[in-house]
Amino acid sequence: MGSFSNTGRPAAQHDRCAQCQAPFEQRTGPGRRKEYCSRSCRRRAQRQRDGQRASVPLATLPWGRDIAEYLQALAARLVDAEHERAPLQVLLEHAERLAKEITYYRAAAVQDARTAGCGWEVVAAAACAEVETVRSRWGESALKRLFARRAREQRMADPSGRQVPGQTGSATQSVAQAPCPARQFAAAMAQMQRTSRVSLEEAARQADLSPSYLSRILSGKRLPSWPVTHMLASIFQASPADVRYLWESAHGLGGTRRRSLAGAADRLCAALRGLHLAAGCPSAARLGASAGGLSAVTVTEVLRGQHVPDWELLARLVSALHGRPADIQPLWEELHYAFLVAQDAFPPGGLARTKLPAPSEALDED
Repeated sequence: MGSFSNTGRPAAQHDRCAQCQAPFEQRTGPGRRKEYCSRSCRRRAQRQRDGQRASVPLATLPWGRDIAEYLQALAARLVDAEHERAPLQVLLEHAERLAKEITYYRAAAVQDARTAGCGWEVVAAAACAEVETVRSRWGESALKRLFARRAREQRMADPSGRQVPGQTGSATQSVAQAPCPARQFAAAMAQMQRTSRVSLEEAARQADLSPSYLSRILSGKRLPSWPVTHMLASIFQASPADVRYLWESAHGLGGTRRRSLAGAADRLCAALRGLHLAAGCPSAARLGASAGGLSAVTVTEVLRGQHVPDWELLARLVSALHGRPADIQPLWEELHYAFLVAQDAFPPGGLARTKLPAPSEALDED
């Protein structure tokens, strides 16, 4: 039985507002019970619920590694622009894009550290700032606003998803969207497997690996050792040398050493074949068109190792293969150096392999 006041009327019942927590008089008759003390509180609660539905969880945003890879691509574009002697305005556009992404990378690195369990005191010490400063700068709400702004900037600057503003020259086409070396290596290995038509189970049996582990290698979730890579390429009836450069790049082994002229040429051509595999083996005609009108014959000769192109042609071809010219340039410079030891200048248009001595060293030697 309900309670009554001294006047004989039912006593008023009070609840707390679900929004502002203030007490309010609850209705006692039939119907749905009220949750909010006023229409204003009900509208505010609805706006908050709508905002939570629209917001992107921080866990789904791209953090440190993805942004670092994007920074690497942007830096490669800046290097390419320098080599092309681009106008100052273009160079400064590249630099401004890099500076903005570095700001986003700092925020992403902090979020990664926080996710791994670092407290604000550790973040403050690393950033040489006060705890309240870093908490305000990189708190959850601040990060959501920051990355929402980054998404808007990318849509405005790159609506097609293919190019970055400030592009000049054919040698830098689609560089910012080029895959990282680990993904290119996995794509090349997967292309080898598809071309060979050796089933995943049969390849795993021959290599004495589990099918699940081999699947992770081909999907880019695991980086195998070189002996495993060599064995898999052989099982796929392909040349291990074609993926040696991609394997080294994926493991961060980017350094080069002085080789004979023929050895440097073989290494460069093998790297191009690896990029060709990673790109899905597009036809020579398609590559020639993407590289600014190169003939299919020229592209075929380069990929077969019958022709060593000059840098301008090579950079265009690498870009058409979705690679980064700045990553391949050290291999070409190694060959260029070896050639200049005996010659005065590299021939315009490139060098036919028939003009080179026979190879004197293997590509896969340690």
